[in-house]
Amino acid sequence: MRIRGKIVEASDDSVTRAGSHSLLISPGQQLTVKKVRWTESDTRILNSSAASEKRFILVAVDRRETGVGILAGSHLTIVSTIESGAAGKGPSGSKEVDLKPYLAKVLELLKSTWRETDTIVIAGAGNTKLVLDNLVKKDPDLRKGSVLVEGFDDSGADGVRALVKFEGFRKVAKDSVLVEVQGVVEEAIRRISRGEKRIAYTLPRVSEAARAGAVEVCVMSDDVFSSNLDEGLLVDTLNVVEERGGKVFLTDSSLETGKQVSALGGIVALLRYDIQR
Repeated sequence: MRIRGKIVEASDDSVTRAGSHSLLISPGQQLTVKKVRWTESDTRILNSSAASEKRFILVAVDRRETGVGILAGSHLTIVSTIESGAAGKGPSGSKEVDLKPYLAKVLELLKSTWRETDTIVIAGAGNTKLVLDNLVKKDPDLRKGSVLVEGFDDSGADGVRALVKFEGFRKVAKDSVLVEVQGVVEEAIRRISRGEKRIAYTLPRVSEAARAGAVEVCVMSDDVFSSNLDEGLLVDTLNVVEERGGKVFLTDSSLETGKQVSALGGIVALLRYDIQR
């Protein structure tokens, strides 16, 4: 994340206070933010963020490659893709390959990525997922939250992205933020297709509904900030939704759910009642 602002204080006299400066903040870096005005809405947002820290480590594996990703809230990060060196199907892939070193690398990656309360979800084609699942279940830490999902045949990074939409995973993560967001967007599309009035999308319409106290839940895509929307109006709208008892979610624009929200103007809301009456 790039943060840009006016220089108001500097420890080095050679730095002019007349200009501006930008900082690049990466995951894991500590950042202190001073906020002049603090509201109950700010506290509620922070508390809701802390409550949704549950993570899923998604593993899409077969004998050729393994994709590993982390799903936190409704945001997916691809951690790595590990290849075994084994050939695919057919005559060239008929030779047996020792997969132990390959799966040992996958296990090591999982151990370095895993943290307390994480759930590891393993899925993929063939018996390789079963072998990996057995290795995970033998580990004293990883076995605490390991789940095997059947009926899924993809692998690698694309497999991880597809796994979040798979019904078997949605059952495992039924109480997660992602599944809740998926349900909201699906209901929004259903209401639009049926011509129902209890729906609003694009910032001006959602803002109007928020001021009327009609927004029950609102989802916006994280690429909304890269569009030319009025950021002040956006922030004010989200604050009003929170203050009037509505829920607000930010979704990953690289996932199917995020793409659907982006196509609706970057923000969509389910309404308690029709504000056009």
